[in-house]
Amino acid sequence: MLSYIFDYWEKKWDTETYDITYERFISFLILLKTRCQQHFSLNHARPSIPPNLVKILAQSRSLSFKAKRKGDIELRKEAHRLRNFARFELKNFQKEQLAKQLKERHLPGEASRLFWSKTKRHFHQVSSSLRGFLSPSGEIIKDSQIMADMAADHYEGLFETPVVMRPHPYVDAPPVQWENAAEPIPMVTYPEILNILRSRKKKQSLDIHGLSPFILDKIPQNYWHLLVQLYNYSFTEGYILKKFKEVRMILLAKKDAVCTPDQTRPISLLDSFLKVQEKLFLNRFLKILNDRGILPDNQSGFRAGFRLQTRVLLLIEQISSYMSNSSPIATVFV
Repeated sequence: MLSYIFDYWEKKWDTETYDITYERFISFLILLKTRCQQHFSLNHARPSIPPNLVKILAQSRSLSFKAKRKGDIELRKEAHRLRNFARFELKNFQKEQLAKQLKERHLPGEASRLFWSKTKRHFHQVSSSLRGFLSPSGEIIKDSQIMADMAADHYEGLFETPVVMRPHPYVDAPPVQWENAAEPIPMVTYPEILNILRSRKKKQSLDIHGLSPFILDKIPQNYWHLLVQLYNYSFTEGYILKKFKEVRMILLAKKDAVCTPDQTRPISLLDSFLKVQEKLFLNRFLKILNDRGILPDNQSGFRAGFRLQTRVLLLIEQISSYMSNSSPIATVFV
């Protein structure tokens, strides 16, 4: 369907502002994805099963759905027969897999890894999920709205404007005239975006808007010509779309299920199209580092372009030292 309406979106991309057009475009993608999906409720999560059984189960569900809609008795009987056959085959398959895993649980291989991955939770403690916050008075708060407000106050405080004591040797210093200040950022090209899309994993994890890398992979490639204009405008003007700034944050407990907000680990669900732009920016940033010789030539470890954990920890320590002294420092965290 997207292939038939490309001319419409191309016209909108040229006449409307990028913020309005992008907001309408992702809203259309979400509605189209919802319209093309059928949801079947599952009471229990199923393990990995052979593709032929998956096909039979899907066919039986589809026939059952069709028979319920049309009221056809023959279709209902056929769906019932396929469902019973699939359940019988699935039960035999699970018995065979269990016997195989028990037999090979102490041998190296895929069967033993699968067996211990399912049973290790019974032998080791796992991190508990976040169930409440501790107030400064020691009270346990489990109301979701109050917890969200406490977390927002804590993390918003980390982005407050710092208090600078004047005169400051770095803040009040005259701006440095760099020799490459007028050098433009390389333009984004259509083949470059396609290479990034091919290299990314087609995950189905959703962002804040309900899109995923798997859905982006299904978009016709000619639509990325429109995104090339957006990315080039962002790099040229230093502008970020309003939708790119909308981020949903999920908090995980580091240790205890009930803790203070500073003892949580935040996970941000970024926009899927923004992640493509982040990769484009990272490629250009690494090119500047390599061309300027900012990165050290010496290599730690055996893999080219990679550093050992000790080097990463040393870099973080140096960054923290510079920031504590209010020294200017550029940091990119991926």
